Amino acid sequence: MTPSQGKAGKIDIEALFNWLEQQPELEHLRARADGALCEYKPGEQTAQERITVNDKLEIGANKKSWFRGLKEIVWVPAQNMRGTAFATHELDASLGSVAKLMSISSLWDFFTTIPLFQFSLSGPLGLASGPGAIVLSFLLLYASNTSGENATNRSKGHGSKATWSLAAFVVLCTAKTLFSGVGVDLWIGAKGIASTYAAELAATKLARDKTELKRLQTGGADFEAAARSCSDLEQQMKSLDRNRNETQYISLFVRAYGPNAVTVADRGLSPPQLIERYGSVGSIPGVCRQRNVLRALNIEKAKPLEASIERKSQALAQKPPLAFLEQEEPELFREHFRNVNGRFEWVNGTEAVGQATNQFYANLFAGKFGLLGFSLFTLSVSVILTGAAAIMLYLISLNTQVKASFTEDLKEFRDKRLEEYQQRIVTENLNRED
Repeated sequence: MTPSQGKAGKIDIEALFNWLEQQPELEHLRARADGALCEYKPGEQTAQERITVNDKLEIGANKKSWFRGLKEIVWVPAQNMRGTAFATHELDASLGSVAKLMSISSLWDFFTTIPLFQFSLSGPLGLASGPGAIVLSFLLLYASNTSGENATNRSKGHGSKATWSLAAFVVLCTAKTLFSGVGVDLWIGAKGIASTYAAELAATKLARDKTELKRLQTGGADFEAAARSCSDLEQQMKSLDRNRNETQYISLFVRAYGPNAVTVADRGLSPPQLIERYGSVGSIPGVCRQRNVLRALNIEKAKPLEASIERKSQALAQKPPLAFLEQEEPELFREHFRNVNGRFEWVNGTEAVGQATNQFYANLFAGKFGLLGFSLFTLSVSVILTGAAAIMLYLISLNTQVKASFTEDLKEFRDKRLEEYQQRIVTENLNRED
């Protein structure tokens, strides 16, 4: 790969130039040389004297502008995937394919993760949540691409670093992949997610109301205690022989229903009137009469709730969930949503991300692929890109030429030979002038 030397230690300039032409690392130098201004002196004897390069020409390092640096973070060049000790155009072409695939994978995930950060930051940052989301998503892209670049260096002493870098690339991309479909759902279907969640909230609240109705209709703790005591007394009265135990029977009867005189005096009074007369339910004579009063009160209490449940059930079947929640359950609505000029918004962006994730994977694991639509396509593409990029990064890192490009001994040998050529060229030029 090195230029040949002529006889008597002279440098074969043409061979040296041909070698320089084949070096991808020196492309910027060739571009500068091609654009250099020259002075033509037809009266001189030799070609070197007739054509002289402008003395002000400076050929230095290939400096990068900030825009180019940003571009190379997003769209990784092939040169970033190898070292500087060795390179060929064929090698760079292979590395370029891997770099493109890795860059496409990172860019794909970059756009799908922006909605996740934007919704999560909407609370603390407000209008700045958009730029903040772009910055965070860009940092993930930078971390992924940097890990991918480092994963190709499996030269001596760097194998473990390459393995961990590849693992970091896979973990980062997998995390972004898992949320890629969720991000798309938030991007194009945030209202649908909110509507589904509102329907769940409404159904849960309706179920709680029905449970409360059942509790009221069957009675609370006081009713259950009174009913249990009444049942025990009645059971004891049934088991007694009144002819032999009349006194005991009457005692049980009074405990259950109160004295006959009191019962006659209270005839025709409603449960509220009985409570007013005796001060409390527990003061009414006869535990069975207490049970009856408590049952009547519970039934009375349950009537408004029963009517409300019936009305809400009909409304839920007729109205959109968000509108139903706003009208029928305003406190529950304000806890999770807000209505801004007719547009429903989430109060908590983190809750939006959580619900989008739950709904996406619930539909995915349930096999409801039709409900996922474009978000499932996004997830599938992300999985394919991540898997393909990881495999290609691993395979290219095993390439002997890639390993050679990172070899310091080869780099030192190359630099030493180039320095020798430079010194010999200068010596020959001085000898020619003499």
